[in-house]
Amino acid sequence: MGLITMVSTSSSSPTAPSTRANLLVLLGLGLAGILLLTRKLKRAVREDFGAFVQKLQLLPPPQPAPPKARHPLTDLTFAVSDVFDIEGFVTGCGHPDWASTHGAASKTAVVVSTLVEGGATCVGKTVVDELAYSINGENRHYGTPTNPAAPARVPGGSSSGAAVTVAAKLVDFSLGVDTVGGVRVPAAFCGVIGFRPSYGALSNMGMLTISPSLDTVGLFANDPDVLRRVGHVLLQLPFGVQRKPRQIIIADDCFELFKIPFDKLAQALITSTEKLFGKDDGILVIPTTYALPPKLNAKELLSEDYKLRSYSLLSLASLSGCCQVTIPLGSHDKCPTSISFIARQGGDRFLLDTLQSMYATLQEQADVLATSKQSGRAGNPEISADVAKEKGNQAYKDKQWQKAIGYYTEAIKLNDKNATYYSNRAAAYLELKSFHQAEADCSKAIDLDKKNVKAYLRRGTAREFLGYYKEATEDFRYASVLEPTNKRAAASAERLRKL
Repeated sequence: MGLITMVSTSSSSPTAPSTRANLLVLLGLGLAGILLLTRKLKRAVREDFGAFVQKLQLLPPPQPAPPKARHPLTDLTFAVSDVFDIEGFVTGCGHPDWASTHGAASKTAVVVSTLVEGGATCVGKTVVDELAYSINGENRHYGTPTNPAAPARVPGGSSSGAAVTVAAKLVDFSLGVDTVGGVRVPAAFCGVIGFRPSYGALSNMGMLTISPSLDTVGLFANDPDVLRRVGHVLLQLPFGVQRKPRQIIIADDCFELFKIPFDKLAQALITSTEKLFGKDDGILVIPTTYALPPKLNAKELLSEDYKLRSYSLLSLASLSGCCQVTIPLGSHDKCPTSISFIARQGGDRFLLDTLQSMYATLQEQADVLATSKQSGRAGNPEISADVAKEKGNQAYKDKQWQKAIGYYTEAIKLNDKNATYYSNRAAAYLELKSFHQAEADCSKAIDLDKKNVKAYLRRGTAREFLGYYKEATEDFRYASVLEPTNKRAAASAERLRKL
């Protein structure tokens, strides 16, 4: 593989002539030169958003001769945070004193070599927070990279430069280090995908360690397909049939920390899940960060409350070793918003497959909701009602009957024309043996939807316990007519007929 460094040049001013005319000419030329240089510097900063500490090239090996397949990462470019060793270059770790007291690396980090050997081209090293010890993304020595999604706000850290290169589309993907949020936070703040693999899934050899028991190599990308390709190469996963999640669990208590309204994000998630998987049963959903990216130099960045709330979310995957992916999902107040999917430790392929399956639909639903907001339909009570219903469903699965009733009641208050809300509340009432309330809710559901099979079954159950056997039998028989394959309905009707 080849290695090319970027070299900068400078010129010195000629000695000033003694004549006044020549002095004025030189002075004018000097001012013009300064203005030109300033414009060039500003243009350079705009081009790379202050993300790089050093530009270079690590070229992949030649393609294998046919009929062998091309390298899997051919034509992809990437950058790496300045915590990864590259042979012949000093790893600076975000601080000039560290760089000046350490020599050039004798070997390239394993993950970097793997990517280059897989066909990708490395184009540079990027800014990290000082010693990679912050989630803010600020660096007073090399400058804070500009957040392309929200220039007046911090990019998030510690792998700020790596996130910015992807957000600015300077590279196809990039590498960072995630200890307690070093990849997930900048991904959320810059509006890109961020992936923290399971602890121990990738080699840390050739990477400066921050906390060996928590550190993982992390990835940034804009495209879930690119992330999946890179993930498969690094994790050495064979491509195969994609697995679908059995369950999507929304962590309500985590979203209670969220500073922005959750209804919009929840609805996008719920609709996407129903479209792709139904409401089958395996992934935990949490907000990536508890707030929008703070403004540059904001006092909030130093507050204990900000740190505690942030780490309460970020520590889940860090301490458990689970894999987590940050997914951009629209915006709020002109800042990116995101959610995160968490899967079990070792479930990296499953998580990447799920991301690839859901990403397009999630973005589609986020766009639909954003359009609704712009057209004056924001805060739609039907959306809020559906969110309350989903919370009720989760409470019901957790056997928290009274809590489920509360959520279903909230949904009914927001939209009293939905038969499912009444039928679901009746199911919770049945668990509490509140048969009169269950019967009343089912009757209301049937008034709204004459073909609601579950409502007939539940009303039949309530009436049976109340001793209304004739009416219960009629409910079970009608449910059987609506759904001939429903064995429960037929068996219940037959059982009551024998009484």
